[in-house]
Amino acid sequence: MASETKPPALVLDQPTPTLFVDYDGTLHRGHGLLDKQGNVSLDSGEPAFEYAPLLASMLEPYPDVEIVLTTQWLQKLSFEQVVSFLPPALVKRVVGTTADIKARFGYIKSGIDRTYIIRSYVFEKRLKNWLAIDDSVYGAYDLRTDFLDLTEHLVLLDPKKGIGDVSAQQRIAEWLVRCCS
Repeated sequence: MASETKPPALVLDQPTPTLFVDYDGTLHRGHGLLDKQGNVSLDSGEPAFEYAPLLASMLEPYPDVEIVLTTQWLQKLSFEQVVSFLPPALVKRVVGTTADIKARFGYIKSGIDRTYIIRSYVFEKRLKNWLAIDDSVYGAYDLRTDFLDLTEHLVLLDPKKGIGDVSAQQRIAEWLVRCCS
């Protein structure tokens, strides 16, 4: 009988602190409506990117934190256009996007596609210290693995509050202290 070989275990050993950032319901209240020229208006009537300066301020003491964009705006606009909405302090932190990762149909149908996409990026890059701030990160229980409990890595936001919500700010601040100190 031949000895069975196990596939190598996935090791999450990349220590760079990485923040997955959505736009709608995260950096502003509501969801963006984009015209063909890339002009943005929000269904909430609130100002676009009202919380981007807040996030920049929160990250300022932590220069090693990188940002990966998870926004669906990347399906309609170029990377350069999408990044151009951010303040320079955030732009310099953007190292990638999840735009090229496709979710399985079943995950799309069940509404856990965004979480699956983020998890796929985490596995591909072997990220150890990461947090996703998003109003669409559902399915932490369904997508957990034996070695990764997603609950501590996902901050599900109220799209009417975004990161303007004090409890969301507290979760982000706690993560920053934990992974960057």
